[in-house]
Amino acid sequence: MKEKLLGNPIGRIAFFLRDKFHLIHTAYFYPEIAGKEANDQLANILLTRICQSNKTFIDIGAHIGSILSEVLYIDPSIKMIAIEPIPAKVDSLKRRFPSIELHNCALGDFSGEVPFFVNIRESGYSSLSKIGSSQVGEIVEITVPIKKLDDLVSSNDVDVIKIDVEGAELNVLRGAIAMLQKNRPTIMFESVLQLESDFSYTKEELYDFFSSNNYAILIPNRLAHNDPGLSKESFLEGHLYPRRTTNYFAIPKERRIEIRDRGRNILNIPIN
Repeated sequence: MKEKLLGNPIGRIAFFLRDKFHLIHTAYFYPEIAGKEANDQLANILLTRICQSNKTFIDIGAHIGSILSEVLYIDPSIKMIAIEPIPAKVDSLKRRFPSIELHNCALGDFSGEVPFFVNIRESGYSSLSKIGSSQVGEIVEITVPIKKLDDLVSSNDVDVIKIDVEGAELNVLRGAIAMLQKNRPTIMFESVLQLESDFSYTKEELYDFFSSNNYAILIPNRLAHNDPGLSKESFLEGHLYPRRTTNYFAIPKERRIEIRDRGRNILNIPIN
């Protein structure tokens, strides 16, 4: 049903109303996590509007194409590159977005083949980690190609990258160092506390990766304001319950003012 509603006016209204109802419901019944819910909704608003016209947007973990659909609806001039490891999802994306560049693989810091664990009931939880993918429902193991983003995409105008890979974020980033150094894109990535995982890296290492590449990490409601970015201690603390957000923005420090002002323009905040 979600796939059928994507990309048409009725669907956009339905998703908008769904999100607002969920935010109100959360604020009333679970007020301690209302801030997280608001930040996650704000993250999608910023993400789908912050890419510059005629630039490239890379959607890593495209799933059913909700982000693809919204970005192209807002600005059809943006060049979309989608990465999705589940073959059935890729077939659906090909039918619905025939003009985009689409790659059927997982991403990491090496090339080869790997097991991938598909959650039949909640495919959004599917993952390279058997532990991480088994939160809800039946798991089916398949084999998928894994590639480095640096080997897969050679664009010189990548402006925004979305990473939703259920815990494998740092491995994806380690395979994209040349791209990050060349393009200096804005990155939105998901990060939650994982008590158990098949991935060996820590949240400290994830923070250190961004810091060593001269990126600042911000929560969504600070992107359009004068904030230099989270300290390591604040980033780690933000993963504790109740979380501040599920999605974080990583901004090249030399582009901080530019991205702040683009965020202000999206949210209709006066630029001083």
